Amino acid sequence: LWPRKSTEYVLAEDGDSDVASASRFGIRAPVEDANIFSQLTFSWMSPLLKLGQHKQISEDDLWEVPSDCAPANIAETFDANWQHEIDHSEKRSPSLIRALWKTVGAHYVLGGCFKLAQDILSFSKPVVLSMILGFVASHKTDKPQPMSFGYFYAGCMLALQITQSIALNQSLQLGYVTAIKIKSSLTTAIYKKAVWLSNETRQKYKTGEIFTMLTSDVDSVARLSDHAHIFWSGPLQIILGTYLLYNTLGWSALASIVVMVASMPVNRGLTARMQVLKKEQRTNKGKRIALVGEALSGAKIIKLYAWERPILSKIQYVRESLELASLSKFGRMFAWASVSMTTVPFLVSFTTFLVYSAFDGVSHGPLNARLVFVSLSLFNLLRSPLTMLPKSISTLVDAGVAAGRIHKLLTSDELDVESVTRLESVRRSNRETLVQGRSNMDFAVKVSGGSFRWSSKDSVQLDNINLSALSNEHLAIVGRVGSGKSSLLSALLGDMRKEAGEVVVHGQVAY
Repeated sequence: LWPRKSTEYVLAEDGDSDVASASRFGIRAPVEDANIFSQLTFSWMSPLLKLGQHKQISEDDLWEVPSDCAPANIAETFDANWQHEIDHSEKRSPSLIRALWKTVGAHYVLGGCFKLAQDILSFSKPVVLSMILGFVASHKTDKPQPMSFGYFYAGCMLALQITQSIALNQSLQLGYVTAIKIKSSLTTAIYKKAVWLSNETRQKYKTGEIFTMLTSDVDSVARLSDHAHIFWSGPLQIILGTYLLYNTLGWSALASIVVMVASMPVNRGLTARMQVLKKEQRTNKGKRIALVGEALSGAKIIKLYAWERPILSKIQYVRESLELASLSKFGRMFAWASVSMTTVPFLVSFTTFLVYSAFDGVSHGPLNARLVFVSLSLFNLLRSPLTMLPKSISTLVDAGVAAGRIHKLLTSDELDVESVTRLESVRRSNRETLVQGRSNMDFAVKVSGGSFRWSSKDSVQLDNINLSALSNEHLAIVGRVGSGKSSLLSALLGDMRKEAGEVVVHGQVAY
């Protein structure tokens, strides 16, 4: 808990720009060994920042990723949590949110604690500002407050600002770490699932759709970590701000609540419309990616038949008439939403001052500098939740749609791992047991009474297959087109659904 001595921090030496940081700083990230004061102030980054004064920082100058943020460790933790959901699917349906919560919940809760502290401290500053203005105003009267009060108020304001800055930056840092962990978890899970998809499920998910999940959908879910705290922090800030406004301006502050409530249906309507357009734009983007993928995979056929112009015109139609059109509509709707978000805070302050001046002006005295500045400070604090809350609702809906798509993929049917029994290589086992008189002619591949089909809806493609291949033996499979040669190889790889029989493969398979 105590700060280290300055000599314990390794700093870059002057004129040392050509030496790699790894040899000077060490590869291990210093944040893992930093004390609490270093983590709160980010002083563990001082060596890297000082190095940036002498040279342009490159990849060789960076430390390794902290162990708790390493993609391999995060993916392993998420896989264990997701497998737990799958194993208990009989009692309850697997939940992607629960698995993510078990993976990143600790960072999210800790970030929420810092966010709560930041909100409370931010609304404490207008109270101190009111005291400072009251202290200044008292010196124009016959009973001025002591100067020690002024120094005390100024010190409190400085302490609040420093503490609030620390809490805000820690909350943002933990939010970024949470987003990184969510991205690493979902990206690895989607990639692994795409490799093990069954042939029946693979027909439903094209390469473009899976690529969209790896980019747009994962980003949508990860972005929620930056906005999720707004759902409890926003109402809390509005309640605190309204309460302090009531203590400052009296019942005239209720006019601000009326404006806020009146603006919510407008913002909600704009947000819902933006969500519909965003979903439409994603669908069109998926179509374009699928068309481009098909064009690239069939480039040889397209060139042979001179289909470049028809294919290009089809891609341009989807890009310009569908995707860009929906993106343009989304941009116009976003502009209206920005106008609403900018106008509402102004209307709140204008209406409140108008009502106070016209109908009150007595309960808390005339509209002087103290009331105006404190009220404006509170209105500025209310601008953030009023602006971010509708945007966070849009992010939540977007993340819900993306999480639903990812959940559907992760719970889809996959290849049966146990359809092929994989054993140790025959050559290796024979070398180890040759002294015991074992023959080196053991089977490397053996199929006994195998029956296979591509999907549960298809009929049996291969029935009663019996095959054996010895070690060091070259075997050719000959037959007509469509007789099942490739299907047999797919069965040996485990890509087909095994209905009966046994398949044993020794060692690794190259194809």
